Amino acid sequence: MFVWAVNIIEKGKIMSRFYDIDGKLYPSVTTALGVIRKPFLEVWRGKLGNDEADRIMHEAADLGSTVHDYCHMINTGQVVDPTDEYREMVMAYQKWLSSTVKEIVLAEQVVYSHKYQFAGRLDLLATLKGDKYPTVIDIKTSKGIYPDMALQLAAYQQALAEMGIKSNRRLILHIDKIEKGKSKTKEYRDHARDFTVFLYALELYRYFEGGRTNASIVKG
Repeated sequence: MFVWAVNIIEKGKIMSRFYDIDGKLYPSVTTALGVIRKPFLEVWRGKLGNDEADRIMHEAADLGSTVHDYCHMINTGQVVDPTDEYREMVMAYQKWLSSTVKEIVLAEQVVYSHKYQFAGRLDLLATLKGDKYPTVIDIKTSKGIYPDMALQLAAYQQALAEMGIKSNRRLILHIDKIEKGKSKTKEYRDHARDFTVFLYALELYRYFEGGRTNASIVKG
């Protein structure tokens, strides 16, 4: 099945992302979670101003995207030669991978739930050393690890289960962009609770954003 990523653009910015699954547009997991208010970001924006905050967030997104690209190359057996700006972060990932992962099952795979009608792109599904079943893993380069990340992983785990793929654990791998040679992990164990909270966010998103207009849809 070929899957389109469909972006909703407003004023040159991606506001939402959908996936075309069997002819139906499913909101992405991160788009649904975008409905959750983040007061600390509002305070930060208020101090810096929108222009400066947008600049910093754009730089952070570029860094995260580039590191993810390098990680995906490693996951798929390609040779990487990162520039100095990214080298320590990429090596931190490679070190974690070689010491922790027994087998990579999926990398950068679109997963989806027909039952709940959402989709997303999974960073990594891998069997860790000592485990029987694979773990759902998301790679983060953000400033910290935040509570909504647990909800993102729960959504991916649910989608995988509907697709017939059993996963055992959920893990955030945080690659530090300040101390660039370091990484850490955080595991989430209460799938039922986290997925229930994700569904609340998904329904809130549909309630508030389902009637969005004045936007152009771009496939890519």
